[in-house]
Amino acid sequence: MSKVVVAIPKKYSDFIDEEVGLVKAIYNHSNIDVIVIKGGNPKTYLSSDIVKKLKEDEVKELVVMDLLKPRQYFNLLKELRANVLDRMQVILEIFVQHAGSKEAQIQIELAKLRYELSIIKEAVRRAKMGELHGYLGGGEYGYEKYYTMAVRRVARLRREIEHLRNLREIRRKNREKLGYPHVAIVGYTCAGKTTLFNYITKNYRPVGPEPFTTLTPKASSACYNGVKLVFIDTVGFIRDLPPQLVEAFYATLEEIVYSDVIIVTVDASKRLSEIKASITSTNNILESIGAHGKQAVIALNKIDLVTTSRVEEIVEFLGSKLKIDLDNVVPISAAKGVNIEKLMEKVIESLPK
Repeated sequence: MSKVVVAIPKKYSDFIDEEVGLVKAIYNHSNIDVIVIKGGNPKTYLSSDIVKKLKEDEVKELVVMDLLKPRQYFNLLKELRANVLDRMQVILEIFVQHAGSKEAQIQIELAKLRYELSIIKEAVRRAKMGELHGYLGGGEYGYEKYYTMAVRRVARLRREIEHLRNLREIRRKNREKLGYPHVAIVGYTCAGKTTLFNYITKNYRPVGPEPFTTLTPKASSACYNGVKLVFIDTVGFIRDLPPQLVEAFYATLEEIVYSDVIIVTVDASKRLSEIKASITSTNNILESIGAHGKQAVIALNKIDLVTTSRVEEIVEFLGSKLKIDLDNVVPISAAKGVNIEKLMEKVIESLPK
């Protein structure tokens, strides 16, 4: 079984387990070596010494957990004669594994094609310069033909997504006409959003330890204290989510924009640095889609996995370090049903008057 080498940039050194977890989600074995990149060659992203060592070891699978520029991607292919993936391709592959609905499949294909267009452009440039003959050689006209087909396909997929977006808007407006407030459940991937959604709405959506189990939003109603609410399970977020994915999934992320209240689900079993990163990433994505500043309730989930003193430490950290209003923080366990009533009371209290 071939070894997989994972190159992780120094900026992600505090999140090595998370980055390796993404890689393991697409490889069915654990024969993985990790190297931390502190600096490299602009032409290949990796330093010359690392490239030389990878060639000596005859590495056939290289994963760079950062966004490679097209020229870096081709230079690594040329130097190593190996299969090369970057962070964007890893996330896309995970998305492909969990794309159950047609809508998710369209969105993923669009993101993948938009990403590949820049690579194809570089391939056309190199083919014209005669640099892709033999290994990697597709020929100038072959690449140009594929590029034209890809551009047309992107345009078609955009039209399909716009159609789906219009249908989703019609369904949302129909729900709004009934006067039901909308509550979006958001947060980092694997924070327990779908488990919370299932508990509140008595649904049975698939859950699991793998990242991005949910790719298609699901709306379902529930009644608390005489108030009927529509809850929306959403796509999980991740640190430094590539902008191509945010754009491709905007039609579904738009559900968050039009919600009345947001439940931000946070995994209490993580380290403080990871909790801070997850909340920061969530806020960044909410801001990028135009949902930042909405009334939000923090659901500090998975408290059944930690001690009471640990929960108190996290709550204090949220207030003192992240300046979060602790009145809007509710420690819960979605898996055990702990404090869900308190969470619902806070959600109803947070609704627009």
